[in-house]
Amino acid sequence: MAAGTAVPSAVAAIAGGALVVVAGPGANWTLASNVTHSVLLLAAGWWLLRSRDGRRVGGLLVGTGAAGAATLLAAGWTALGWPGWQVAAWLQLWLWALFVVPLFTVLPAIFPDGRPPARAWRWVPWLGAAATAVTLLDGALGPGPLPTGEAAAPANPIAVSFSPALGLASGGAVVVAVLAALASLAVRWRHGNRTQRQQLKFVWYALGVAITIELVGGLMPRPLAQVGYFLIPVLLVGAIALSVRRYRLYDIDPFIRRTVVLAVLTALIFAVYLAVVSALGTAVGPAPGLALIASAVVAATADPVRRRVQREATRWLFGQREEPLEALAALREQLRAVADPSELPATTATVVARALRAPYVSVRLLTEGVHEEVARVGGPAGEPSVEVPLEWRGELVGTLTVGPRVPGEAYSRADLALLAELAHGIGSALHAVRLATELRVAQERAVHARADERRRLRHDLHDGLGPLLSGIGLALDGVRRTTAMDDQLAGELRLISGQVRSAATAVRRIIDAMQPAAVADLGLVQAVAEHLDRCAPLPGAPSFRYVHRGVPDADVPAVSEAAYLVVLEAVANVLRHAEAAACTVTLTGGARLTVQVDDDGRGIGDRYIAGVGTGSMRRRVRELGGQFELGPRPGGGTRVRAVLPVGGNR
Repeated sequence: MAAGTAVPSAVAAIAGGALVVVAGPGANWTLASNVTHSVLLLAAGWWLLRSRDGRRVGGLLVGTGAAGAATLLAAGWTALGWPGWQVAAWLQLWLWALFVVPLFTVLPAIFPDGRPPARAWRWVPWLGAAATAVTLLDGALGPGPLPTGEAAAPANPIAVSFSPALGLASGGAVVVAVLAALASLAVRWRHGNRTQRQQLKFVWYALGVAITIELVGGLMPRPLAQVGYFLIPVLLVGAIALSVRRYRLYDIDPFIRRTVVLAVLTALIFAVYLAVVSALGTAVGPAPGLALIASAVVAATADPVRRRVQREATRWLFGQREEPLEALAALREQLRAVADPSELPATTATVVARALRAPYVSVRLLTEGVHEEVARVGGPAGEPSVEVPLEWRGELVGTLTVGPRVPGEAYSRADLALLAELAHGIGSALHAVRLATELRVAQERAVHARADERRRLRHDLHDGLGPLLSGIGLALDGVRRTTAMDDQLAGELRLISGQVRSAATAVRRIIDAMQPAAVADLGLVQAVAEHLDRCAPLPGAPSFRYVHRGVPDADVPAVSEAAYLVVLEAVANVLRHAEAAACTVTLTGGARLTVQVDDDGRGIGDRYIAGVGTGSMRRRVRELGGQFELGPRPGGGTRVRAVLPVGGNR
């Protein structure tokens, strides 16, 4: 019943406003505000009536909007002087009470579920209804002229003698009802959960601003006060819309787009019609063709605006499900802009979340038969979630999981079609990610294997072959000195002994050439300390400070060698180029080994050219899957920082 009243009432509001304009007074701010407010309240009420849980609040909004529409229609009837205009003028005296008072006395007491916050507060909505009734009687029975728009307007024909007392009772009842409604809203806030408080937050803001405007409106300049009064119903309805939309209050998303389109289109039609009639009426005076001209202008502008508003409302509610080509183009552009393959999963998850307006998106990569989450947007939003396989040339490479926009609300066929199209591009991207991951793992294994083999070979040469060759040489010398033999045999033994000593010397050179020997002999911590001790006496060397925390004794060969080489190269750059007074070398252990070299020198500037040493540091660190940074140090100077994974941690 109430829903069927919304559309005729909206038509009546627009028609009433148009009648007032055509009658001669012309358009004014109050008229435009009343028409806009009536249509807005009717649209919002019709919207809420579509849901079972929103019927009471929706019915209240439709009722207030219908009262505003009736007031406007009565104003138009009175302005044209049609038969019964005195009755229409008298209706305007009290219909405004139904239009305004319930928004401040009843609505706060029943929002958002249409019921008081507790049984003990059931009297508050009834108090608001009683205040509305007393205000209505005060307007209907109070003295004063009828609102005809003329200076010599007739007085209210049914005014009563006790109207001053009725006016005082009306004002007191409204104040008490407003305070009681705010108190019930505070009770609902206090006893509500986090979601309910978020729903009420917007209403609190709107009521606070509205009450402030009512209290200080008389002190403000007239144009500013008119803007404030215009905003009051807009703020209240906007607060309800935000609560419903942002926190899924009544689960009525399917009706939002139509409501937005209807409200905007209605406001546009009225605004254009009013503007054309007013402009032409001012320019050429009253003419029978004004309405026809205004209607033609409205017809020419309404449909393009409707399409634009509908498209924007669809994006607001459902993302790009009706624009699959734009969504695919956005995915392509985002993937093209990614420089590091490891950032691809996060990029695709963000694109999917934006395209579907999804609160939760998870991307899992299939590696060696195990699914591993590599990117996530938001948190799990309940059921039913959608899982889409990500494939590359028929091979499963991962899974895309998308949470519902609203718990319990399944995605439409258009949403699933868009998701399937996006999955094709994401599957190819994930395949590239997996290849890059496998290549990086293979590279790390090769680096570790090379370091392990070099250390093992050095150990074997140092502890095995080297001593063996030295022993053979000594044995040959002993045989030659203790055994009688001819000169030829002694010469041959001397030659063989010399060759063995040469071989032992060559082995020692090979061992020394296996850099970094200091790390293998002393360990990373001590090797760095020894290197800094050697550098400290050099001319122009800064004051070195060495800090190490939690660096394990059992170093990973490849990681220790890379860290040592970073320190060597960074310190060399400080000595050559920095002109620094102090340099700090820091080693921090744990799941990752962090190497940091800070100096207070002249710095590297905003733009620099990386040399061979910088490229070598970056390459060694990235070979192990680490991170390398070279840049300005806070406070001046240069900072070199390398983070190396230990034991396969990244």
